[in-house]
Amino acid sequence: HAAGAVTVAVDRHPGRLALAERLHALPLPAAPAGLPDRIRRLTGGGVMYALDTTGSPALINDALRSLNPTGHLGLVARLHTALPLEPGTLDRGRRISHICEGDAVPALLIPRLTALWQAGLFPFDQLIRTYPLAGINEAERDCETGRVVKPVLIPGGRER
Repeated sequence: HAAGAVTVAVDRHPGRLALAERLHALPLPAAPAGLPDRIRRLTGGGVMYALDTTGSPALINDALRSLNPTGHLGLVARLHTALPLEPGTLDRGRRISHICEGDAVPALLIPRLTALWQAGLFPFDQLIRTYPLAGINEAERDCETGRVVKPVLIPGGRER
């Protein structure tokens, strides 16, 4: 739960769903049909905020349909195709925006995130794995297969 809010994690990789559950999110397998209905049932009618990390038009439309009226969907993945929005996905004040580098002022955000991490409320260290820059192909494979949530490349660094 993020700041007391119900957090639903949708993923196709069982290991990442298990991690989400350990971090107190409700794990939800990304099945091909009925995702918005399952999210609405889990959350008592829908969510105010959703975050898409896939860039998948189908999942983006599912996320939009999972939003309450005036809900907001943030996109962090780069889109590699056109994004056709299905009818009704932006009705009732729903919004969509792309988030670039956290859409934040780093000098303000990083100390806040660090304080949350130190308080045990933002365990980002459980979401990342570091790779030396020469391991970029392995990092990409590990991300694609679900072995890691967020690969971090370290120039001249070592794997952790």
